[in-house]
Amino acid sequence: MPLKTIKALILFLLIAQQVMAQQAADIKYKLTGTVKSAWGDRLQGVFLVFTPGASGVLTDKQGNFSLQLKEGTYEVTCQYIGMKPLKETIVVDANKQIDLMLLPHNFSLKEVEITTRPVTDVNSTRMGSSFVDQKLLTRMPKLLGEADVIRAVSALPGVVNAGEGTSGFMVRGGSADQNLVLMDDAPLFNANHLFGFYSVYNPDILKSFVLHRNAISARYGGRVSSILDVSLRDGNSEEMKYEIGVSPITAKFSMDGPIFKKATVLAAVRGAYPSYILKLFPNRNIKNSSGYFYDANLKFKYQVDEKNSLSFSGYYSADGFKFPYDTTYHWTNTLGTLKWSHLFSNTFTGTATLVKSNYKNEVEGIATGEEFKLNSGVDLTQVKLDFGYFGKENHQVDFGGEASLYKIKPGDLVPYGTSSLNRRTLNEEEGYEFIGFINDDFKVNDRLSLSLGLRYSHYAKVGPSETFLYAEGQPRSEQTITDTLFYGSGKTVQSYQGLEPRASIKYSLTANTSLKAGYSRTRQYIQVISNTASITPVDIWKLSNRYIKPQVADQFSLGYFHTHYENRYEFSWEVYYKKLYNQIDYKDGATILLNPALEAELLFGDGYAYGSEWMLTKSLGRLTGWISLTYSRSYRKIAGTTPEESINDGLSYPSNYDKPINLNIFADYHIWPKWKVTGNFTYTTGRPITAADSWYLYQDQRFANYVGRNQQRMPDYHRLDVALNREIIKRGKVEYSGGISVYNLYGRKNAYSTLYQHYYGSPPSAYKLAVIGAPIPSLNFNVKF
Repeated sequence: MPLKTIKALILFLLIAQQVMAQQAADIKYKLTGTVKSAWGDRLQGVFLVFTPGASGVLTDKQGNFSLQLKEGTYEVTCQYIGMKPLKETIVVDANKQIDLMLLPHNFSLKEVEITTRPVTDVNSTRMGSSFVDQKLLTRMPKLLGEADVIRAVSALPGVVNAGEGTSGFMVRGGSADQNLVLMDDAPLFNANHLFGFYSVYNPDILKSFVLHRNAISARYGGRVSSILDVSLRDGNSEEMKYEIGVSPITAKFSMDGPIFKKATVLAAVRGAYPSYILKLFPNRNIKNSSGYFYDANLKFKYQVDEKNSLSFSGYYSADGFKFPYDTTYHWTNTLGTLKWSHLFSNTFTGTATLVKSNYKNEVEGIATGEEFKLNSGVDLTQVKLDFGYFGKENHQVDFGGEASLYKIKPGDLVPYGTSSLNRRTLNEEEGYEFIGFINDDFKVNDRLSLSLGLRYSHYAKVGPSETFLYAEGQPRSEQTITDTLFYGSGKTVQSYQGLEPRASIKYSLTANTSLKAGYSRTRQYIQVISNTASITPVDIWKLSNRYIKPQVADQFSLGYFHTHYENRYEFSWEVYYKKLYNQIDYKDGATILLNPALEAELLFGDGYAYGSEWMLTKSLGRLTGWISLTYSRSYRKIAGTTPEESINDGLSYPSNYDKPINLNIFADYHIWPKWKVTGNFTYTTGRPITAADSWYLYQDQRFANYVGRNQQRMPDYHRLDVALNREIIKRGKVEYSGGISVYNLYGRKNAYSTLYQHYYGSPPSAYKLAVIGAPIPSLNFNVKF
């Protein structure tokens, strides 16, 4: 064989060997797995990084992940709030499945990690979301010894509360009813105890909560402002544990653990006895009031086999409150969530969920000659199917649907005793909502990631029902009713539908810095009709109908995210603009309660909100915490065809929730082993009010003359809370913890409302009502065994 031919053959063989080696190196294998806690909980939102290559992936709601890697040896790093970072070495030489377990932090160490958002924010497309785990929540200063989710939410960027001692919170210029509040996937229609001093969430059994303000996945919907997703922990799988807790007005007991092989249970009860504490408040009405509440949770989980699990989460609460002399209030919440999760394959999961949420309210008048009972409520039945697919490289696809049935009892007034009132009953309302969604989180390259989603909703209000027709060209009122349309049971009264596109993008400037942008459209078919800023037991839930169109919001946002020095510091800056359609306001002097022609008292228009949110977080070291600053504005515009149907002459005016400056500072300092001191300072601009500047007489009656809607403001709000916490002490199998808190340390008399008093010969004088105008100290103590 000629020498040239031999050389050519050798060269060909070398090239072929290199090509085959390169092809072998390009072969990718599928790695799937599950991340759990030491108690067996599947952990959502765990961020895993595989090196070399810095490939990253997030676990889904079932704690599963999937990605494709080239053959080789990798080091995987897991990060999750409240858990020790995990590093393991994995050899990838075939398709395989792994299980990872994260252990809790050892809180005896001086460095304790806390944060309000996962460190994964820099690496994922998520923005406008804040995460708080149960351990951080219980260390925050408490009112009357009880940690509270809603109060903690109010310390996050873009969130303001409705006032002292209220449960309502407003997000990015929206109203309180524009927030979907969940407990283990079940919606709540009244999430407060004692008119808002506490929320319905028992802090001892919480796992975590996430507030989504923007760039919400298409799997969420139903409200136009935010989603508060609160999860309760599962029972531990090791041994039965019991916990007892006491505070100045509450006593609690909980237990969790295995009940038989593959099954765990979590049960908790809580009761309150606040009457003696209410007598310490300076306000006379509160001092002479009395109240109570109790609630109970039950959570059961059964691991049928490796691919199937069943879980049930149930909740019941009852509240009673009596104002002196005339009125008592009673309300109950009943929730149930039955869930079946199935693993079709390592890359395909599914969950079927049945949800029931029932809220009942009773207002009782006890004044002589005016005795009555007024009953109302909301009942929701919901079926949901959720699927997750991870079979395509760099993609995480969620899709599914849901069907909901709403039944609303708007009001039934039943007089009794010596009452001169007549019985009055409003017709019940019924409506259906059908949802379909798909959402794809995918990684384009090491720098660019996208999340694209589409949600479709169809809503129908059905009979039996009656709808009033009004004279054209005239303001709606009872006097302009011209006819009534009657609809039989199941007949469609009005229907609406629409698409809700969602999109967000992340571009990494460096490994620790990213830019994000997002857009979302949301729709809401159920709303509260109320002239108060917060959610109260007397509010009227109303379905969309011929005159009340669905609320719609378009939100655009842009953000900058940065972590520094091993995630010790995090900084985020987000700006947003939100356009709101079909917003509801009220005519001057509107009659809302038991009004069969309620739409005649309502006015409709649009709104817009914009703002900028800054947040700096320190997550490691003896001193941890955050500083959150928000500048935001919120406006409404009601411009009808007549002056009676317009507000502020058709010009824009501040909404009830417009608080331009919102500053929150939270600090957690490890002063001694096992002892930590925490503090929380809050400052907000006073909310808008409609104030009187003069008085006039009409037929010997004195009336206030009010200037334009929401043109004045309440005094600015600020408050400092502090707490000294003793972390867990172990004595064998018994664990002790407790703390001392002072709410409103320097006794600020923040105004809840402004009232006016007229004195002859002088202009009207304003004075403020302060619900809590003094420091409120408290103790809390927990024993676990």
